[in-house]
Amino acid sequence: MNTHKNSVEDAVRHAVEAPGGRVCVIGAGWSGLASCQVLHERGVAFDCYEAGSRVGGNWRYLNDNGMSSGYRSLHINTSRKLSEYRSYPMPKDYPHYPDHYLIARYLDDYVDHFGFRETIAFRTEVTHVVPAEGGGWNVTARHRDTGTETTRHYGSVLVANGHHWDPRMPEPAFPGADGFTGEQIHSHHYRVPDSYAGKRVLVVGFGNSASDIAVETSLVSERTFLSLRRGGYVFPKFMFGKAGDDLINPFITRVMPREAQRRVMALLLRMTVGKVTDYGLPEPEHKLFNAHPTVSEALLPRLGHGGIGVKPNISHFDGDTVHFVDGSSEVIDAVIHCTGYKVGFPFLDPSVIAPKDNDVSLFHRVVDPRNPGLYFIGLFQPLGATTVLAEAQSHWVADLIEGKAALPSEERMNREITRYKEGLAKRYVNSTRHTMQVDHYPYLAELGKARRVGARLARKRGAGSPAPVPGVTTAPRPEEVSIRIDASPEQVWDLISDVTRMGEWSPECRRCYWRGGTRGVGARFIGINRRRWVVWVTSNRVEESERGRSFAFRTTTNGVRWGYRLVPDGEGTLVTEVWDVSGQSRGQRKRTESFANMLLDGHESHLRELRDGMRQTLQRVKAAAEKSAAGGGERGAASTGGPTARREPVPVDTAA
Repeated sequence: MNTHKNSVEDAVRHAVEAPGGRVCVIGAGWSGLASCQVLHERGVAFDCYEAGSRVGGNWRYLNDNGMSSGYRSLHINTSRKLSEYRSYPMPKDYPHYPDHYLIARYLDDYVDHFGFRETIAFRTEVTHVVPAEGGGWNVTARHRDTGTETTRHYGSVLVANGHHWDPRMPEPAFPGADGFTGEQIHSHHYRVPDSYAGKRVLVVGFGNSASDIAVETSLVSERTFLSLRRGGYVFPKFMFGKAGDDLINPFITRVMPREAQRRVMALLLRMTVGKVTDYGLPEPEHKLFNAHPTVSEALLPRLGHGGIGVKPNISHFDGDTVHFVDGSSEVIDAVIHCTGYKVGFPFLDPSVIAPKDNDVSLFHRVVDPRNPGLYFIGLFQPLGATTVLAEAQSHWVADLIEGKAALPSEERMNREITRYKEGLAKRYVNSTRHTMQVDHYPYLAELGKARRVGARLARKRGAGSPAPVPGVTTAPRPEEVSIRIDASPEQVWDLISDVTRMGEWSPECRRCYWRGGTRGVGARFIGINRRRWVVWVTSNRVEESERGRSFAFRTTTNGVRWGYRLVPDGEGTLVTEVWDVSGQSRGQRKRTESFANMLLDGHESHLRELRDGMRQTLQRVKAAAEKSAAGGGERGAASTGGPTARREPVPVDTAA
């Protein structure tokens, strides 16, 4: 088969320049190909860069791009009907759940059917994407065989590099893991079960990859164990002789209340597979649909036949022995960590966008409000299929590129992002896996609405209404102040997150107290503040709360977000306090400006006093934390632990 190893020059030569400037697409997997097809169909000139020699991404087994995570037995876990592009159905003779070979063939046919293969620069990786003076983006790409680098200017960049290529090992590592005498790999590097024949295997995690790998290694190993941090729900691929997700329709997921959806699906699961506890799995502590479910047709039967042992989370390693939090232990030869992936964009400078724990702030999961012309395709975790959703995203982006749709103000976009994150926090188990969840049909409807609203905005602005200037931020940029503290991140976090002590740190705060018994994300508290002769009361809501890592809250009365980031720094902690007003409404911003003019001699004086206040706050936290550490706090106690000291289980997220 022709591998089409064409260079950047070949791709550019066959494209036709458009008046609005060329578009760059990064990646030729599920999502990038959807963007290419939409742009090609509309006659928008584009170049697609693909690191491998063929299309398909993860669905190209042993892909020479070096980033594919596909294993030999991999099949899609959403049905053919749900997974096919709307513009190009899969062949009717395909099975309900095709394997990666059939999917790769389907993607090849898709590209050739629409005729845009020559726009793809194969064996070419994007190394830098930099904002250009005067607008647009300068994209540097390197041919992986010749080493030739080229830099070209593009009006828009569509990032479709995927989020299953940078494996995330347990963080922090389990105690003793570096001394484990057996083999440890991430599921990203797993291909076939042959090398595990006759061995004692531990699979860590409870996602789709974990269940697949546990099942097939159990067929050749001496014994396979599945280690879970928490219980979960297992969805079969078939129900009543039909592909399970073919039973889901827009009415159920868009119109029916979620509690009713839960009851219907719980009834279907009970009728088809029973309870997960009947198979030896732990009882889920969360409601159905409050965490990404595991989809497997083989896991429960294999558990029911005793072919896989179930273990709780790991406590620690000791030589060739793995100890678990329930006090049990097993001698293990090989550990396969199915612990998910990190979201990353190595070609983008962190000043442009920097994911934190897989969290990227995008308007409708596509648009970066602060960087005009930068779009992200397929950067979501769907309860459904990627293809159709990436296709819908690409149509919206094409509307924006062609001027058929417009974006609202940055303020409105940030408000939508905040609402989305609040919805995730209310619904899902706290995990890096649940930072970009979408439901298939509701998200399709959301994108449809975004296109309609964007079209109305474009018509309105075309009739004479002034459009926002791209890239101009009317709100001040976030202010940050950092300090190093000689105490553990957990000790520092315990002080910062105790809002009842905020009056000890903040120059303005006099007292804070919690409202209700809720703590963590979603908790609310009242703050009483004073500056000179002015006293004011604020209502606040916690938006981020992860011990030892971060704490943030938003003052709902003025829209200001206060946050703290904690990063281990040797024996201490680097703490950064952030003041961010980008989520303020226009009215809130005006009130803040009036306050600054009334009490602080204007905006610049306000910022100076703000930075000074943040430094004072951190200095006071530093003094208290270091005093606590010197007095035998957590770090000091840990250092005295001898061989008989009790090992606490490390709270590692093992959801793949």
